[in-house]
Amino acid sequence: MKEENNQFIEEVTWEESRNTVANSCKKLGNIIDSISPGKEYPIFRIRYPFGAKIAKKTRFYLPDEHKSSIPITDTKISQKIREQLNYSPIPLGIITHNNVETCLEIDNKVFCAAFHGKGFDIGIWEHFGWTTPYTITSGARSLYMLPKISETISHKKLKNVFGISAPPPKRLFDQWQVFTQLANSPYFSKKWHCELIVLSNKWFDKIKNDSAWQELRLYLGQQGWLHCEYARKKSVLDVIWEVFARNLNANNLKFDPYVIDTLKHLLLIGAGVLPASSPAINTENSGPIKEIQTIYEDIYHLQNIPTIMQPKYFRANDNSPVYYSLQNPTLLESTPKLKQTTSIIETIRNLKELIDLFIEKTHWQMLEQPAQPFCETINKIRFDFFHSDTFAYGPHIRPSTEIPKSDLSLRHDTTKKQVRKFANNGSFLRGCVRIMNRI
Repeated sequence: MKEENNQFIEEVTWEESRNTVANSCKKLGNIIDSISPGKEYPIFRIRYPFGAKIAKKTRFYLPDEHKSSIPITDTKISQKIREQLNYSPIPLGIITHNNVETCLEIDNKVFCAAFHGKGFDIGIWEHFGWTTPYTITSGARSLYMLPKISETISHKKLKNVFGISAPPPKRLFDQWQVFTQLANSPYFSKKWHCELIVLSNKWFDKIKNDSAWQELRLYLGQQGWLHCEYARKKSVLDVIWEVFARNLNANNLKFDPYVIDTLKHLLLIGAGVLPASSPAINTENSGPIKEIQTIYEDIYHLQNIPTIMQPKYFRANDNSPVYYSLQNPTLLESTPKLKQTTSIIETIRNLKELIDLFIEKTHWQMLEQPAQPFCETINKIRFDFFHSDTFAYGPHIRPSTEIPKSDLSLRHDTTKKQVRKFANNGSFLRGCVRIMNRI
C-alpha cells in the first residue's frame, strides 16, 4: 500500500518483502523466516532518490514528492507513519538496493565514517542508545570527479539542458551538489534510488521483549559489535601511539599536529576501518555514475577521462589500492595546525618521515600482545605519495602521471566514445596518498 500516493513509501508485510531481504542477507532472511511475522507486523519499503538524506543528527528523514527528503516530524508525513517509526531517533532498517554513506560535513569537508551496501545497517547505534552527529545519504556523498569541472561556460551548458541551479564546483566538496541536481533533474534518464526495508514499532517491541524473537535480537547485537569497530581499533591505535609518541619525545622529534592527525587517519584507513577513495568502475551502487560521466563527456565536453572516485575500504585480501587526497582532507583534526602556510609538498615530506618512523619495528617490542595484530597489519601496507606538478620533488614524491601505469582502473573510460587521457592534474591528485599491499 503506497502512503498517500507517495511513490517512494510503501507499507508491506514480511511475506511481500522476504525475497528482497533474503537477497540482501540470506542469514537475516532465514532468522526472520523462523519467526514468521504475520500481517500485523508491518514494515515499510522506502526508496530514496540519489543524494537524499536518510538521517541527519539523529533525526530520520523520509522521501517526498520533490526528489528530496524531509524530517519524519514534518507535518507532511502522516500521523500513522510517525507513530509506527518513532520508537527510535532512527528506526531499524535493512539496505536492500544500492549503497548509503554515513558522514559528517564540517568546514567544507566530508568525514566519511562508513559506507554500507546491502545489510542490516540502519539505526543500529540508536537501537543501543547511542547517538551520533552524522548524516546518512542515499548513495555516496564522497563522490569526486578527477578532471576539473568548474569551467563556467561548459557548466552553463549543464544548467541550460538540465535546469540545475548549482554554480560551477570550485572545490571537490561542491561537486556532489551538482551531481545530485543532475541525477534528480526531469531530463536525467536513469531513475536511481536506494531502497530500505524499515521495521515498524511492533517489530521493535517484539525484538526487545519476546523470547521467540531472541535470535533476531542476537543478530542485532552482532551488528552493533561490527558498527563499533572504528572505536575499538582506534582505542588500540591510541595505545600504540602512546608508545610511539614517547619514542619521538625521547629523540626530540617534533611534527605538526596536523601531520600527526593525518597519519592516524591513514593508519585507520590501512586497517580497513575508515573508507578512502577508489575509481568507480562498472558499478552504480554509489550513484548513477555512468550517466553523469556521459553528460560530462557529451554536454560539458570534458577532454579527459571522466573518472569518478567513490568511497572504498582497503582490504588486505584485495590487491587494488585506495587513495587519500591531501587537497581534500577527510579527517577529524584533534589539534590545530602549527601554521597555515604549510605547503602540500612540505606536508607530504613530513608525513613520509613520520610514517617511516612509525613502521620501524623497534617500537613494537614495548607493546603487549593485543596490539600486535594491528601492528602486523600496518607493516604489510605500503604508502606512496604523488603530486600533479612536474617539478622534481625527490624520489619519495612521484608525478601523478605514474599512477595509472600500475592501476589500470584509472585508465578505464566507461563510454569509450573517443580516446581521452587520464586527468593527472586534477586537484584530488595535487598531493595524493596511495595505500596498497606490499608486494
